[in-house]
Amino acid sequence: MHSVLKRVELQGFKSFAPKTVFEFPSRVTAIVGPNGSGKSNILDAFRWVLGEREARQLRGDTLENLIFAGTPKRPPAGFARVSLHFDNRDRLFEHEAAEVTVERKVDRSGVSQFFIHGGEVRLRDLVSVFARARLGSRGLTMVGQGQSDIFVRSNPRERREMIEEVLGLREFRLKKEHTERQLASSQVNMEKVAAILEELTPHLRFLRRQRHRFERRQEIAEELRALENRHFAARYRELLRIREGFRGPAERLGAAAGEERAAVAEAERALQAIDRKIQSGGREDSHREKFTRAMEERAALERELARAEARMEFASHAAEVPSANAGALTVMVKELARDLEYLLSSDDLTAVKVKLGEWVGKLRRAVGGAPPLRGADFARERDALKEKVKAAGTLMRSIQEEEERLRADERKASQDLRAQMERLETAKSKLRDIERRIQEAKFEGEKVNLRLEELAREWESAGRERNELASLPVPDSTVEVEGAERKMVRLRGEIAAIGEIDETLVKEAQETEVRHSFLSKELEDLTKAVRDLKNLIKDLDQKIHHDFKRAFRNINEEFNTYFRLMFSGGRAHLKLVVPQPKAVEEEEAAPAFAGALAGKPAEGEVAAPAAATEEPLDPELSAGVEIELTLPKKKITSLDMLSGGEKSLVSIAALFALISVSPPPFLVLDEIDATLDEANAQRFAQMVKEFSKKTQFIIVTHNRATMEAADILYGITMEDDGVSKVLSLKLE
Repeated sequence: MHSVLKRVELQGFKSFAPKTVFEFPSRVTAIVGPNGSGKSNILDAFRWVLGEREARQLRGDTLENLIFAGTPKRPPAGFARVSLHFDNRDRLFEHEAAEVTVERKVDRSGVSQFFIHGGEVRLRDLVSVFARARLGSRGLTMVGQGQSDIFVRSNPRERREMIEEVLGLREFRLKKEHTERQLASSQVNMEKVAAILEELTPHLRFLRRQRHRFERRQEIAEELRALENRHFAARYRELLRIREGFRGPAERLGAAAGEERAAVAEAERALQAIDRKIQSGGREDSHREKFTRAMEERAALERELARAEARMEFASHAAEVPSANAGALTVMVKELARDLEYLLSSDDLTAVKVKLGEWVGKLRRAVGGAPPLRGADFARERDALKEKVKAAGTLMRSIQEEEERLRADERKASQDLRAQMERLETAKSKLRDIERRIQEAKFEGEKVNLRLEELAREWESAGRERNELASLPVPDSTVEVEGAERKMVRLRGEIAAIGEIDETLVKEAQETEVRHSFLSKELEDLTKAVRDLKNLIKDLDQKIHHDFKRAFRNINEEFNTYFRLMFSGGRAHLKLVVPQPKAVEEEEAAPAFAGALAGKPAEGEVAAPAAATEEPLDPELSAGVEIELTLPKKKITSLDMLSGGEKSLVSIAALFALISVSPPPFLVLDEIDATLDEANAQRFAQMVKEFSKKTQFIIVTHNRATMEAADILYGITMEDDGVSKVLSLKLE
């Protein structure tokens, strides 16, 4: 027979900091190791992933304590994760996959998530899935350290729930509890709806009367509204037609005025351009200044030309003597003084530089005995000066011609100015005439607008919006004004006779009518739901009662057999005990095993009161399980008289009795053989070996006999880094 539980993966869970994998290919797996190495953390991991919610059942204060807290040699983990991998070939879970993974994860923010086959699920759904698979986080399928006598020291109600869990009835018990909560909630809602309907009905009758008056008033108002629409639409369209007769000429006059305004603007722009042109005539002065400067420059050039010719003449005579004499030097000094005076008054820097250069050459030749000046040099200087004089004369003539042209332009601009002013006055006169005609048309149109305004005020006095008037349709027939006005007065009188009706009451009547219908339907649905829920609870009670009674006889027989085997004699019997009312109250006040198995109301649900269901079909439906036994050579009047080892033997006998009748997929047992002596330990190991054909065992043990019965041994150690390490050994 194949193993249902294939492997377990732990990461960051308690002392298992790195990812740790336990493979379970065989039917019996034993986990061994010294105390404090982390063996019991494996059972805690099973309980946690199977839906355990109470931290104290996982040996911690909070769920955050489940995450590896770190050691001096290893940092803490950020989350804890445990996953169980099941062989689903026998359809243990309602999935088509051959292997199904159930995983739970929590981080340090407190967010806890559950996954089945990769999809996230709620805890309530997960508990239902495990209930169908006959698995739970407590009871006889998960026996923790120090709980080997759990079946003996549990109360009768808890024993029954352990048996129901192994028998696979816990699924139906959870459905029943959920249905009872739904029934209680439905009954409370039904009472509330009935009370609301009883209070709502008289008020609804009053609102219906008001609604009938409003409907009659609404009919008259609609007739009046239709008549007003036709009457005002006819008058409004007539006034629009009259106003439209003025609009065409006004638009044409407006277009003509626009053209004339454009002509006036164009004439003004042209006038301004002519005026600017006349104003710019001041440039004549600048031409005169240019002409004066040109004359002065030509005069200076002529003087310079005369001096150049004189120097040329002087040079021709000086070539006859070897050096300058006193008379020549005197003449040179006079010329130098004259030229310097000229240079001081001249603004032409180029001429100044040329002149100074010439005198530097003269002085060097006169003082240093330089070679005599040549006539060709003076000829070139003279020719250059003549060209400059000629250019100055040309500039003067061009300036005179420009000045004459400007005077002619000014005369023409004055003529254009007078002509343009005449055109501007003509355009303004035409524009004034058109504007006068436009004002006359506007006056006539304004009178029509006043009549339209008066009509709009009449429309508003009838309680209508002004913007509705323009959107009224054109009447399909002629409306007689006086007859329509008389009829409107009569209809308004009828409305006044009915009086004002608060529309909020009408709206309230409609809403109340809808609410009354909804509540009536809701009450009908709730009544049907309560009836269906009661029938469902009755069916679940029958199912639980029938299956439990049928299996209970077989369990009793097997329990007596294994009890006699464990104690080498004696007798044991399980019996159903119906609790008394007081006892029931005490059990409800104590922490019930069912509540711990996630049978508590889900968040947002109402807890079902005791009176939520009908009387049970059989008193044994709420009966607990008591243990009656006799030991060989010992008289027992109470279970409290049993020793710790004897209590463990009784619980082990009950465990194997349940396995023989309804074997669960697997069991996780933590040192339940710790209190057994050698002989009983051998018996326990032998029974484990025998029952491994029906169910899979994962046992945490220190007992040699149990180890010998195992197919695989996992050894757990803890080194100085505070992390549990795993060693595995497969036994042939």
